[in-house]
Amino acid sequence: MPQDKKPLILALTGDYFIIPRLEDAGASLGFEVEVVEAPSALGAEGDPVAREIPLTEPLEGPDAAFVRGIVDRRPALILVDVTSQVIPWERWTQILKTSAATRRIPIVAFGPHVETEVLQRAAGAGADKVVSRGKLQASLSELIQEHARVLDFEALIKACDGEPSKLATEGLELLNAGDYYEAHEHLEHAWMEASEFEGYLYRTLLQVSVAYLQVERGNYAGAVKMMLRVRQWLEPLPNRCRGVDVAALRRNVAAFSEALDRAGPEGLSELDRAYLKPIPLLR
Repeated sequence: MPQDKKPLILALTGDYFIIPRLEDAGASLGFEVEVVEAPSALGAEGDPVAREIPLTEPLEGPDAAFVRGIVDRRPALILVDVTSQVIPWERWTQILKTSAATRRIPIVAFGPHVETEVLQRAAGAGADKVVSRGKLQASLSELIQEHARVLDFEALIKACDGEPSKLATEGLELLNAGDYYEAHEHLEHAWMEASEFEGYLYRTLLQVSVAYLQVERGNYAGAVKMMLRVRQWLEPLPNRCRGVDVAALRRNVAAFSEALDRAGPEGLSELDRAYLKPIPLLR
């Protein structure tokens, strides 16, 4: 997310009494508000595709389109109306909270206080907070301030000063030499030892390395999932971070991801390995 772009509140609701209040509260706190009244707004209409492993990102059907829509938007907060008869809020909440690409996004679910069973289902699906509609209306600004995940860009920029750690440097060298497995081992340890914001860069490099490794192993689903997951770490980074040309890295990752999508599972073996570009470094 560019630093000059307002953080987003995504509201899954068609409640026309709450929407104006939400827009006013969001604007007063510096947020953009997007309302999704139906799955079609995210290109996610239709019946879901059954998944063998449900606790991960869906890669087919409307649920895959839903996750991609959320990853594209990277909201700071999602509000879920449990009275919606159009949005599959329970399934979507569970998908968001069991997918590594989206589970960090806070979810506040709301509904009538008399609908205790429905509110409990929202909590069971993974909502971080469940409130009555009355509570939401009375404390909307407070709930946004308490639960929205807004990135500290100044801290992230500061963390990008200097050189990469020794482990990260070794991981970078291995990655750029094409030894993706050993690279991911070093980069995982670098991330685990780093501070929160320095870790954004190392998690980016780690997931790029794993994506390349999955391509080498013929694991299309694994590579695509890494491309979904990496964006939460890569996109907020400044264009230069600890010796890495992040702007060029974003372009390379986008081209690689698009090539993966074009190839599909059947064409992975024919994917031009030139898309597995080394990490661009600053001179």
